[in-house]
Amino acid sequence: MGARYVTDLIGAFERYAERPAIGAGPAVMEFSEVLAGTYRLAGALAELGVGRGAGLAYVTDGNRPEALLVRLAAHVRGARLTHVVVGPATHGLDFMLRDCAPVLVVHDTPVPDTGAARVGAAELMRLARDRAGEPVAVQAREDDVARVTYTGGTTGRPKGVASTFAAMAGRTDTRGKGGKGGGGSVESVYLSVTSLAQRSGGRCLEHLRGGGRVEILDPFSPGEFAAACRRLAPVSTYLTPPMVYRLLDDPETAGGVPGLAQVSYGNSPIHPGRLRQALTRWGGRPRWRQGYGMNEAGVICRLSPADHDAGVSDRPHLLGSVGRPAPGVEVQVRDEGGAQAEPGRTGEVWVRSGMTMAGYWNQPGLTAEVLRGGWLRTGDLGHFDSDGYLYLDDRAKDVVIVDGVNIYCGPVEAALTRHPAVTDAAVVGRADDRTGEEVCAFLVPSPGHAPTSAAADEACLLVAEALAPAHRPTTVFWLTALPLTDRGKPDKRLLRKRAAGSD
Repeated sequence: MGARYVTDLIGAFERYAERPAIGAGPAVMEFSEVLAGTYRLAGALAELGVGRGAGLAYVTDGNRPEALLVRLAAHVRGARLTHVVVGPATHGLDFMLRDCAPVLVVHDTPVPDTGAARVGAAELMRLARDRAGEPVAVQAREDDVARVTYTGGTTGRPKGVASTFAAMAGRTDTRGKGGKGGGGSVESVYLSVTSLAQRSGGRCLEHLRGGGRVEILDPFSPGEFAAACRRLAPVSTYLTPPMVYRLLDDPETAGGVPGLAQVSYGNSPIHPGRLRQALTRWGGRPRWRQGYGMNEAGVICRLSPADHDAGVSDRPHLLGSVGRPAPGVEVQVRDEGGAQAEPGRTGEVWVRSGMTMAGYWNQPGLTAEVLRGGWLRTGDLGHFDSDGYLYLDDRAKDVVIVDGVNIYCGPVEAALTRHPAVTDAAVVGRADDRTGEEVCAFLVPSPGHAPTSAAADEACLLVAEALAPAHRPTTVFWLTALPLTDRGKPDKRLLRKRAAGSD
């Protein structure tokens, strides 16, 4: 029997056949058109040697609606999909295309020759159009690997996260519990503005599963986003923190975005002060929800709309939290010895659920390091409060050790952005002959503020006052914007190189 994750999707496309499904501007496909296109693509892929268990790499230079059809077709065939959206921060593409061992590479941008068969995306679409859109039996099975998604490129060689169709179904089940997991009701249009190769692709499919319409907007800009929200209202979306900041700093959207009903955000820590700005400036709409998760584990915790409401009234500390464990997810904070830490004590976050990855592709040693007895070591450092809310203190590998003392970057970054001249900040460590490491800060000036040494000194003083003198950055660099990885996170690998003077 076919994998439930795929058969349920096919059933939804049959059930909502005449409804609008996927749009990108004026062009909108109905569910029946998407399903027929999926079957045509599945047939074309079969002719090119893509079958159950085979690797399929799909490399694009942007987000396009056909990416969802290729993903659906790969799922129907039971193929192992690796989707890469190439951007300015992409590195290691040659390694990824060799490591995922594809029988076919589909691309609309130049790709290295790794020995696998290649076909242009336009040619694949032409081959599909020449076929009849007859139903194709679902070949995928629960324990087959559905996707290999590469992550962790900011600290070295990319890691391929292998997720089975059963794990993908588990993520769907968790989102659906209580009818609130997807970040937006199907009555809204889901506006996709982040990479379809990462979280947004799955969110689009979940919205379609419920009969809702999705719209692809690429690239993101505050003006285009606001125009799309007005045109498609009501809109739900998923934003990264830098996108929230851009909306807050743009005069057109600083006071709110008409038509935007629901926002889910995540992917990297958000600065509590800036989140408070969004919640207070934009009033009761949209409704906000934070999701803390990772490719390896799916969703881990959620901060609900009610939590956000409390965060701007009587419980402001909640805006610094990532929420409580999602339904069906066990979360523990453990000390270095593996024992469960008491509330308030910082340790590594461990998670267990049916959404966890099968392992790192082709890296059994690394898999064994992070998967322990059904539990996943996230590499994040955090602590629980007495009410069961989780707070992230840092990534374990981003700790700066000064004179043997751990300096967690997250709290330092949050303190720096409390200064009115600083709109964004990232902190990394740099080797120091005296203390082992020193704390280096990269700051982005707020609109209307000059990037002066005086402003930097004042921001660093806020760190010393909020935390302790040892946390104060010793070196500050001003940037027009933080460099980001393909997933929209600050590229700390690049920042470390800049701090060391090697870039």
